[in-house]
Amino acid sequence: MDLTKVIVTGAALLLSLYCQSQNTTSPYSILGIGDIETKDFGRWYGMGSANVALSNPYYINAANPASLMGLNERMMSFDLVNRGKSARFKYPGADSLTPTTKDLSIRRISLAFKPNKKWAFSVGLKPFSSINYLLAETNTMYSNSSALAKAVDGSGGLNQVYFSYARKLNKNLSAGLTSSYYFGSANIQTSYYGSDLSISLVKQQYDIMSAFQFQGGLQYLVNTSKQVQHRLGLTVSNATTVKRSTAIAYLSNGTDVKQVNETKKDFKLPLSVTAGYALVLNNDFTISADAMISNWKKQKVSYPGSYTTTAGRLSIGAEYINRKKIGNYWVENWHLQGGANAEKNYISIQGNDILTYALSAGFGKNLSGLISIYSGIELGVKGSTKKGQIKEQFTQYVIGFTLKEFWFNTKKYGRYQ
Repeated sequence: MDLTKVIVTGAALLLSLYCQSQNTTSPYSILGIGDIETKDFGRWYGMGSANVALSNPYYINAANPASLMGLNERMMSFDLVNRGKSARFKYPGADSLTPTTKDLSIRRISLAFKPNKKWAFSVGLKPFSSINYLLAETNTMYSNSSALAKAVDGSGGLNQVYFSYARKLNKNLSAGLTSSYYFGSANIQTSYYGSDLSISLVKQQYDIMSAFQFQGGLQYLVNTSKQVQHRLGLTVSNATTVKRSTAIAYLSNGTDVKQVNETKKDFKLPLSVTAGYALVLNNDFTISADAMISNWKKQKVSYPGSYTTTAGRLSIGAEYINRKKIGNYWVENWHLQGGANAEKNYISIQGNDILTYALSAGFGKNLSGLISIYSGIELGVKGSTKKGQIKEQFTQYVIGFTLKEFWFNTKKYGRYQ
């Protein structure tokens, strides 16, 4: 099987699916630079994404660049993750939930290679934040008491393209560095209409955003016996600035009447630190926990009484791996996961934090020496109507696959299979 053809065909199909299926409205994405993804939608999603201290010979762990040293030597890995989401919302004062909204999108495309025992690298593309909302309100005009309706439709977000490099420092310690470039836009259309308006008014705002950021990572492992291994993980991302420029056009009855170009106030991204610990028993059963904190500086966002605040996430998960013997090697056959996480959002509204709680489960299997699949599901709640917030009840699932192929798998370099 030609690995390159499989990669290109699979990516094309899922990109087509993504373009046709994204329709979820997310009310909280109106704030800041949108909904920021703080978890990796990958192989460890079913463990509550508690994977900073973990690595695997077959799967790419994008949460910590140092984990690349855990890949099999001379194995080229291609990973594609797809996420589906359905959600219902309850607004303060409402008696029932809204109808279900749905979304299907690609969450990560990545490629990794470990040419020898000393170093490895990975490149990838994934969303960093998403903007997708529709806000409608009606106000009364004081002059004649007539109603004026306003609809705000926002879409876009930031994408992250990254390059990771990892190196073995000694037998038990690995280090890595990820360099990321963020790019994207926010397309915001505001329409005004009413029975007494003789014309239609539209404000079209287009924000272009970009930034650079670096993430350093460490992984350290200690074998206290043949059956027990302790793993520690740490990542640190530097504070940086999202540069923003804005183009605004005003239209009347579809005709452009005015255009304005301006530099919008830059948006500060925080210093973020994540620490993780994992206990591995008999190389089959793993218990893992992560703690993340992001030191957001206080910034006003485009909503009354809202500003950025210190954010954080706690995750815990467990995994069982079933192995089978092929030749002289024991390889992973399938895995089963469970986990939970709690998160404090980076936006505070009217002095109240936005909290998210979720439970997750996952399953994956190696279909052959070339293809592995994995899946995960998460059930959660975001926000609280008791705090005057929109309550979101959501279900998320991931389906991903990894294509693997050994390079230089010859007698000269040594064979794995």
